Amino acid sequence: MNAILVVLVALVPALVLTDVVPVQQCKSGGALPSGVDIEGCTKVPCQLVRGQDAVAHVDFTALSEVSKLRPVVLATALGITVPFELPADRQDACEWLEDSRCPLSEQEEARYELRLPVEKSYPPIGVDVQLQLVNQDGQVVSCFSVEAKVV
Repeated sequence: MNAILVVLVALVPALVLTDVVPVQQCKSGGALPSGVDIEGCTKVPCQLVRGQDAVAHVDFTALSEVSKLRPVVLATALGITVPFELPADRQDACEWLEDSRCPLSEQEEARYELRLPVEKSYPPIGVDVQLQLVNQDGQVVSCFSVEAKVV
């Protein structure tokens, strides 16, 4: 019985981490999230399906108190970086925290859900997507980039 319990305890973290996608540190700064889970993606490049929202769950730690939080998304394709304007209802990251609320305390762990609309009109192309979570003082709380492909 104890052996079964030990095996289950050993396997649970592996099962939880199987959907975490390898992401890159942002060159512009900001702490790397502790985990990024992009729905339907287990390896890069992640497939961004036209006509659907790409959904990412981002685990991060607030390194100082956060009263306001906004997502800044940048897309780089063919050497050109452009800001990606999220719909108005998605511009307040505090509204998209899972099981947390702003203000966040220093060292508080939180999970943010990004819903990125992928329009049908987007061309099928490789793109590097960067997400910055920016606080009330304009400081980057957390940032990552991930390779993706519009399909």
